[in-house]
Amino acid sequence: MTLASTRRLACLALAIWLGEAASAAAQSAPPPAYAVKPSDVVVPEGETLGEFRRMIQPFRNWTLICDESLKTKRRVCNVTQSIVNAQGAVAFNWSLIATADGKPLMALRIPVVGGVGAQIELAMGDSPDRIVVQTDRCDANFCFATIAIGNVLRRHIRAATPCRVSYQSPQGGPIVLEAPLDGLSGVLAKLK
Repeated sequence: MTLASTRRLACLALAIWLGEAASAAAQSAPPPAYAVKPSDVVVPEGETLGEFRRMIQPFRNWTLICDESLKTKRRVCNVTQSIVNAQGAVAFNWSLIATADGKPLMALRIPVVGGVGAQIELAMGDSPDRIVVQTDRCDANFCFATIAIGNVLRRHIRAATPCRVSYQSPQGGPIVLEAPLDGLSGVLAKLK
């Protein structure tokens, strides 16, 4: 055997070995163990990645969340508070939001077990002042209600009054929890 034929044979053997190794690797390769986690911020319809920004700022008992379109320079903010149970599930959430014409509203959310028409009662102060509202729609997780920010609620926000929230759960009876207004006026002062 000549040196040239030996080299050809060695190259052929190497090519066959590499091909078999690549084939075996392709057949036994497990699915990828890691992947890029998508952003927790869902980009609204009409916005593009990189042209939308969310700012989250914690305050005492409340969180300010502002979304801004870098394209249109439009900014929308809300102030939210969530009350969770011992297992970490949201038992009550409310957010101070503004309508398109700038009027303030409080959007309330309770678990879907309450159903449409469930009553949510807010009791504030020693007297107490009571506000009762009914849920008007539900999705897979929550039922929703909204109330206008009237003089009674404004007074209690300024005074940082404790607020007792109650609603009925068909499976477990009444749910009663504290949702403090303390800290909300400080957030609102930052928005001015």
